[in-house]
Amino acid sequence: MNIRLFSHLSIISMLLILSGCASDEAYDKAGAEKQYDAAKQKINLGQYNAAAFDLEKFSATFPYSSYATKGELLRIFSSYRGGEYILTETLSNSFIERHPKHKHVDYAKYMLAMSFYMQRTTKEHDQTHNKNAINNFDRLIKEHPASKYAKDVKPRIQKLYNTIGEHELEVGKYYFDRDRYVAAANRFQKVVKEYQTTSAIEESLYYLAASYAEMGLAKDARQMATLLRHNYPNSSWSSKAEDFL
Repeated sequence: MNIRLFSHLSIISMLLILSGCASDEAYDKAGAEKQYDAAKQKINLGQYNAAAFDLEKFSATFPYSSYATKGELLRIFSSYRGGEYILTETLSNSFIERHPKHKHVDYAKYMLAMSFYMQRTTKEHDQTHNKNAINNFDRLIKEHPASKYAKDVKPRIQKLYNTIGEHELEVGKYYFDRDRYVAAANRFQKVVKEYQTTSAIEESLYYLAASYAEMGLAKDARQMATLLRHNYPNSSWSSKAEDFL
């Protein structure tokens, strides 16, 4: 074959291949945009779980699309709004690990914290979700202090602290009522040291003084009663603690 003709055919073949790639890319982009918009439409209609399911297929079909990360974030949102908090936790963690520098990674961190917050428990139950929510809210504030998502978390953190403080108080009272004063004192001390801004602090100080008194530690009991009376003079627990002064 003529060398010149061979070169000419090679160039044509390359152009056809490149043209085909460009067409495929345009087709994929159009398809990704269409499916992404369809998922958004379902979200607008309140069909969150259906949208999350579609976005799972979307991610598998268009993993390298320019809409890929948008789809991941939208799936996090739709699973959260659909009440699938464990899935939200998984998706948020995955996004943070794979896209640590993404401009919207603060949103994923916020949603991770909110997935735990929405699974929060009352004072009578295990506090793992409450503590995980606090840790992730704190992480968001520390790593993204200027984020708009960090602005509304402090009241939520305080609410969680209140619950954990009440939990420690209830456990301490459980031990106290069964004459296990050392175990009780440990729980009340934890409230005083770690949850002193919570609603459990006044009662915890009283029971800590009472625990010390039961153990024959009169000086320590008096110190806790004095601290209670000084900081909360109008508290009913301050009046009850006068017996330890």
